[in-house]
Amino acid sequence: YRYGANPLSGVQQPDKYIVDTSLQIGVLRGLSLTIDAPVETKVSENRQGVRDTDSGVDDVDFTLKWRVYQDDSGGIDTLRIALLGGVRLDTSRRDDFNANPHLGIVFTKVFGRHGLNFDTSYTLTTGGDRDDNFGGEGPADAWRYNLAYVYRIFPDAFTADSTGAWYLTAELNGILETNGDHELRFGPGIMYEGRRFGFEIMGQLPVYSRLDERAELEFGVGVGIRLLF
Repeated sequence: YRYGANPLSGVQQPDKYIVDTSLQIGVLRGLSLTIDAPVETKVSENRQGVRDTDSGVDDVDFTLKWRVYQDDSGGIDTLRIALLGGVRLDTSRRDDFNANPHLGIVFTKVFGRHGLNFDTSYTLTTGGDRDDNFGGEGPADAWRYNLAYVYRIFPDAFTADSTGAWYLTAELNGILETNGDHELRFGPGIMYEGRRFGFEIMGQLPVYSRLDERAELEFGVGVGIRLLF
């Protein structure tokens, strides 16, 4: 990710490089646990032009997902609703450890070659650093809302011999913090999903920004690899 200047600290164009390892485990039927452990490197430049590099493990997140409704209408068509609950642990500072709980809900609809996903969640922040906030990482609480759409471009229909599929993807990602900062991003991408392997390339661009306490996003780009076992 590349950002503009932080209005509080004056840091110029910080770049963030993130390697995020996510493990999703089926605990019971309809209940799963997801663990996210991102490793982050941030390169920034102050008003005097001095560059600084900082690396470490970012917040580790534990999320339970409980599917409370499922209606499989035929083939791959389905409607599902799940509740989300978890905690984000700030492990970056030993002297200021905090745990931030979050609750949410997700709706998923698959029909034919189309897929829709909407989720929203609220994070109660018990700590955070205003000078190192890139969205939901400061002292303010955060409400997130996300809408995703996928369209299967190949194959036209699944058969018994199908081993994978290609999709076009598009996302809208919004975050509103209780300090008044509000941001909406657009993420286009392309994805391959197989029986044991998945691959995705995506981007992220700002759509709407009303930010007074953190830097605005200029652009982001990412590559994702998924292994199923």
